[in-house]
Amino acid sequence: MKKLLVATRQSTLDSLMRPADRERLEALADVTWRTDIDQDVPEDVYAAAIRESDAEIVMTGWRSPLLTPEILQANPQVRYLVNLTGELKRYVHRDCITQGLLVTNWGDVPAASVAEGTLMMTLASLRRSYYWQVQMHEKKEGWKDTDGPWVPQGLFDKTVGLYGFGRIAREFAKMLKPFDVRILVLSSWISDRDQVEYGVELVNDLRELFEKSDIVSVHTGVRPDTLHSVNAEVLSAMKDGGHLINTARGKIIDEDALLAELKKGRLFAALDVYEKEPLPADHPFRGLQNCHLFPHQGGPTDDYRWRCGANAVDQVERYLRGEELKHRITVKQYDRMT
Repeated sequence: MKKLLVATRQSTLDSLMRPADRERLEALADVTWRTDIDQDVPEDVYAAAIRESDAEIVMTGWRSPLLTPEILQANPQVRYLVNLTGELKRYVHRDCITQGLLVTNWGDVPAASVAEGTLMMTLASLRRSYYWQVQMHEKKEGWKDTDGPWVPQGLFDKTVGLYGFGRIAREFAKMLKPFDVRILVLSSWISDRDQVEYGVELVNDLRELFEKSDIVSVHTGVRPDTLHSVNAEVLSAMKDGGHLINTARGKIIDEDALLAELKKGRLFAALDVYEKEPLPADHPFRGLQNCHLFPHQGGPTDDYRWRCGANAVDQVERYLRGEELKHRITVKQYDRMT
């Protein structure tokens, strides 16, 4: 049997892999479970664990160490890294892929669950749910006549802008269809066929996306060209009463610029990610009733995550059979990732 090293914390396995999938993995390969290996161990300890297991396959997940070219050079038997989760740059160096290492992650498996969370955040922001929860729970008031910014709004017939059009954004676009929305997209990675299939329209730049949209949902990765790209100039182009949803990465948004607009009462936001996480207790976003805050829990939800572990075992099985891997990461894809 081929040898496989699992190098991730027990908490990651408990979250992502059902016992049945762990048993299935053990039936496929000679598995060494090293739940003591995490991002805090020195590189030589990680290299030694790979060497001692003689692993051809390495399985990683949240808080696993970084597989470097030096570790790979010391362990030429390693051919395949299967990551239980999505992010890769913390777990495998780019040069490992250029040197021929096969790498897969969870691909589009969790996309529908994250898109579901994005839809929930969008509806909550439109309906002003935070404001009304404060009225009911803290002020202990029921319905009262109100006007201005706290009148609930709906999603039907709105224009939704998608900043980025990866797997999650595409699932979100499908979920938006019953609401008869117009969908605008800013992305360099979209074909004419995609535009027809998903019923979306391309815009030329970020300012145009914000200017024309009632709601903008962020789905791009953090790169030099996207860092703080949602800035004061872009936000000022958004119409009064506009909504900004972010389930991607906090560093895409200039938080000071967003805070200024929120304090004016001009915009609404629903945020799941932040420049600094966890969000500091004294952060000025806290307490703003036009700002929904979530603690990086946009998905995949706990009852959905087992699909990600099952996917990883599926890929190991495909590898062992010599079949084409799903969700294989190329250098080009790696460079586009956060």
